[in-house]
Amino acid sequence: MIAAALTLAGSIALAQQAPRGGSYQDEMGLDAPPGQWNPPSKEKREEVRKRVEAIRIYRLTGALKLDEKASAQLASLLGAIDLQRRELMDQNMDAMKELRSSLKSPHPSESKLKPILDKLEKNHREMSELKDKELKGLKDILTVEQRARYFVFQRDFTREIRGLITSAQGNGQSTRAGSSSGRAVPGPGMGAGQSQQK
Repeated sequence: MIAAALTLAGSIALAQQAPRGGSYQDEMGLDAPPGQWNPPSKEKREEVRKRVEAIRIYRLTGALKLDEKASAQLASLLGAIDLQRRELMDQNMDAMKELRSSLKSPHPSESKLKPILDKLEKNHREMSELKDKELKGLKDILTVEQRARYFVFQRDFTREIRGLITSAQGNGQSTRAGSSSGRAVPGPGMGAGQSQQK
């Protein structure tokens, strides 16, 4: 889930800086409406993803009160799993592009569709296995209380990133956009309980 949020953050966080106009096909093979922003380069998205990940590990270390050894173990575990998860997500995006392309035909060939569907199903199973591997790794590194704090942190951090993404999409609001309820979301580097300066 965090990998998806980080990928989206990397894609959208620079949206306000991207030139307007033209059209493009996004990573899922969807055409953007004319006049929408052009996505940042893969290198820019990766740069933003790395920054967000560094902030996440730093804040996670504090929230879980980890010592240096546990922090390094957790960062290694999450880094490896997130890398595998991103690779699977990339494969899924490629498969979805192929699927969309194949379905444009008036009579799509089952022989072309079946291997694509098989790949998507295989990736879905591998994503589930990664989640199991993550949970097992967390049990090996963290105490029960730390695992509980980890899950709360992950949920809050994902919401924060989504709020930043919404804000980067140009809501034009003076506070960071939260959910549809209109709640403000903390800015970068701000944890729960900290208020924004107005």
